[in-house]
Amino acid sequence: MEKRNYNYRNVFNEPIKIKQLTQNFSLPYFIKLRDVLIYLLTLFIIFIVFHSLVSFISSYIPLFTMLFYVGVPYLTVRLVEKVQPDGKNIFWYLLDYITFYFEYLQSKKKICHDTKVNYTDNPVVFDEFNYRKKANHGKGN
Repeated sequence: MEKRNYNYRNVFNEPIKIKQLTQNFSLPYFIKLRDVLIYLLTLFIIFIVFHSLVSFISSYIPLFTMLFYVGVPYLTVRLVEKVQPDGKNIFWYLLDYITFYFEYLQSKKKICHDTKVNYTDNPVVFDEFNYRKKANHGKGN
């Protein structure tokens, strides 16, 4: 019997999608849950931060409010989808970078033989070491 190896990476990396909202209402196409969450989070942040500026500008430009509150979160979602540093999702990349920054760069720790060691500014001095090769007395390797 022949063994078969299956690669489930694509299946497990598939994003969660929404189509059915209620029993009686469904969307004509799938929407990624991650995109919805990024959109809502961006909308919330820009509403908190830029609300006074947007209301001031919208008094001079009539459709600026709708354009800003719809367009900026949409562009943010598209940007997050396209940007994949090191082939990773942007969120995992940022999490890895923040972990590396605080764990190694801020704490002055280095890696030596796969273990974390504290960094030292003292100079390292090596003692003289004589290495002699043992004679091979007829024993094969």
